[in-house]
Order: sequence, then structure tokens, then C-alpha cells
Amino acid sequence: MKKFKFRLEPLLKIKAHIEREKQKHLALAAQQVVAQETYLHELNRDRQAAQNEQRGYLSGTLRPNLLLNYSRYFLKLKKNELTGSEILKVYRIEREKKRQDLLEATKQKKIYEKLKEHKKDNYQKEMDTIIRKEQDDIASKIFHRKKKLPL
Repeated sequence: MKKFKFRLEPLLKIKAHIEREKQKHLALAAQQVVAQETYLHELNRDRQAAQNEQRGYLSGTLRPNLLLNYSRYFLKLKKNELTGSEILKVYRIEREKKRQDLLEATKQKKIYEKLKEHKKDNYQKEMDTIIRKEQDDIASKIFHRKKKLPL
């Protein structure tokens, strides 16, 4: 009995490869989002630490140059936080786009997998029918031979 061979197997392999590539791209995009979120969290932690440090200095004598330095530092942190938030938005949009691309690639691969499965089922049914016909033919021949031979 001949073995099942899916005609579009090379195309299915290409679709699977494309899906793996899209998974890698999504993983990189997700990594960027996590890294940016970590960066923003670190900025927030730095701001809180600086505020606590500034509170400690405020309990003593006031030094205007120190307050000015803290003010500049807080402005810098705020600017970094705003730009970081905008970058995070862009990264999240990019991640969502990559996720949609992956979903589409997975959908395309599934189409070919289902087609392969359907073709394999049809092939198996055809082979079963052929085997059944051969078995019926053999049984018929045996029956006719036994009928011709006297016991």
C-alpha cells in the first residue's frame, strides 16, 4: 500500500516557519515592553528615593542650591518619565501589531493543517475501500474454488 503524501507539505512547512518567526518577533516586542515598564518603575523608585532624601534635608537648615538641584533633578525625572511613557505606548502598539501578525500566521498554518488532515482522511477512506474490495475479491475466489472442489 502506498504511503500518504501531502502535495502542499512544502507550503505547510513554510507557513510553520513564518509562524515561528512571528513568535520570535512578538517575543522581542514583549521584551521591549517589559524593559520599558521596568525602566519607568525604576524612574519612579528613584523619584521616591530622592523625595525621601530631600525630606531629610528639609528638617535641617535650608540650602537654596540644594533645593534647586533637587528641583532640576525632579524635572529631569519627570521629562524622562513622560518620554518613557510615550515610548511605552509605541512599544505596546507594536506588540499588539506583532500579536495580530502572529494570529494571522497561525490561522494560515491551521488552514493548511486542516487541509492536510482532510486529505489524509480521504486517502485513508480510499485505501480502506480498496483493501475491502481486494479482500472481497479474495474471499469470492476462495469461495468459488471451494465450490468447484468436491469434499
